[in-house]
Amino acid sequence: MLEFIVEVDRSLFHWINQKLHTSFLDSVMLFLTTISNLAIFWFVMALGLFFVRKKIGGALSSVTLFVGVSLALLVDEVLNAIVGRPRPPQVEEGVRQLVDLPLSSSFPSGHAVTSFAAMYILVYFFPKTKYWLPLLAILFAYSRLYVGVHYPLDSMAGALIGILVGMMTMKLPLNSLLSKLQKRFPSL
Repeated sequence: MLEFIVEVDRSLFHWINQKLHTSFLDSVMLFLTTISNLAIFWFVMALGLFFVRKKIGGALSSVTLFVGVSLALLVDEVLNAIVGRPRPPQVEEGVRQLVDLPLSSSFPSGHAVTSFAAMYILVYFFPKTKYWLPLLAILFAYSRLYVGVHYPLDSMAGALIGILVGMMTMKLPLNSLLSKLQKRFPSL
């Protein structure tokens, strides 16, 4: 059964990577994969939320997003080290590789883990984002298949892991910690 799943994963990767491309999509996917590298997009969003905290959501949303994305990066690094799945260009022939090959292993996709953790947290704080943030998270995860550095299961597992990290982050007592910090440092 595992062999069948791996074969379907490989076939789906080749179909996405080699059949579903255009020069326009190449540009779009390169842009999406670049801005989501190392969760930069989400850290910039957390910083932006921090500076407008009096207007929308308070500092709690910013701090929670920062903590959640940081935890997602940590979980991704640990799982990458444990699983050690080779990236498609390392074992497949004919891969359209549009970006440099990351040094980490393929499973799970860090872009998917961080994007889905961030999406979960932001939808919690800002429910109206549920109309567009899931699509953005999906596009960030999909871009990694398109540019040739992840298999579909890497991104699907990353999405699930990211949602779990987002859920765990929301259980942390960040509100009480932030309240204590704001009492101690009122200028925050």
